[in-house]
Amino acid sequence: MRIIHYIDGIKAGNLLSDYFLRLTTAQKEHADVRTVTRKDNFKKLLTDYHPDIVHIHTCWDYQAAAYAKRAAKQGCAVVFSPHWALDERSRTTEQKRTKQLKALLYQMKMVQRVDALLVTTERERQHILQLGWTKRIDVVADSVLNSQLSDDNMAQQTIAFYRKVLDTRYQFAMTAMEKDAIPSLLHAGLARETTHNLLPSDQLLNLRSLNPEQWRRILLYADDEGIRDIVDNSISRLQLHAPAIDTAAIQRYILLSPKETESVDSKKLTGNQPLIRQRLNDNLKQEDALLKEIATMMANTRQVERKDTLSLRLLADLYTTIKYNDYDEDRLAELLRHMRIYRYSRRIIQLLADKIHLKEGFMPFPPLNDRRTKGIVRRNFTQRH
Repeated sequence: MRIIHYIDGIKAGNLLSDYFLRLTTAQKEHADVRTVTRKDNFKKLLTDYHPDIVHIHTCWDYQAAAYAKRAAKQGCAVVFSPHWALDERSRTTEQKRTKQLKALLYQMKMVQRVDALLVTTERERQHILQLGWTKRIDVVADSVLNSQLSDDNMAQQTIAFYRKVLDTRYQFAMTAMEKDAIPSLLHAGLARETTHNLLPSDQLLNLRSLNPEQWRRILLYADDEGIRDIVDNSISRLQLHAPAIDTAAIQRYILLSPKETESVDSKKLTGNQPLIRQRLNDNLKQEDALLKEIATMMANTRQVERKDTLSLRLLADLYTTIKYNDYDEDRLAELLRHMRIYRYSRRIIQLLADKIHLKEGFMPFPPLNDRRTKGIVRRNFTQRH
């Protein structure tokens, strides 16, 4: 783990400086640690060193907030320790007007932008929670003020906090190999064919080349997308040597934007869709039960997608229904046109092709890869934490 610590400056006899030096010195036994002050070239170190974690120890300083923003833009995890500078007494008795202005200009945004805060007491944590700026706050005691806590213990607890942050934002570390592995795993895991050649050789080679750290991220992603059972089935069917990782035991923060992983209703339209409901009923025949199910799933999926919470689980459900049932494709297209969701359904078919490798011969109508399709992908399947 590569870590950069930023502090405004180090002063002899200063309590914060003493804590900072003891923490960074102890951490060097467990990680690659660099320290930076205002006098150093933070931007150059950030570019050359490529840290996993940037830990900011300076509050109410525009430069520190700017550095935090820059580090986040470069894909680094950023954590912040305000060292009691955000408690009510500090905010209201020392430069009150100035801090109110700074809070509006950058300090509140900085707290909301960083991945998490690390404080040294539960009391400080409660003070910051009352601000309502963030809920991601962990506590690791200060060995300077707590004689029962060794420097090494403090360092290890802090590194465990960093790992929690990194495991929450694991998507930012996912490589192209891992991203390419997801559709392959879904395709094989959902297959009902008995053939041994479920995947092309290049996709199978990619899966067999994944290392344990890559599998760890893939399985975390599978949990968040509601597809862990499918991925586990794929691993078993393909006889992949994936590590047995209990992802439920991995410490992470609650996701800021969790996905909808419960299957959509296939029997009735949900939410406020009166016009679509009327158009569906107007154009149904007695023998159209399966078509109604597919159309209903498509309409309900759109309701979820509009909330930016569309998951691979919902796409997997549509994939299975569309691929492994016998129905009149022309009649389905006619029904979706009448409901005025035909173009949207074509965009979903494009997602099924991209995300699960739905082949052309199983597509009920042509996929559509337009600007709105890219928007669906951007809002629902870009990196989140």
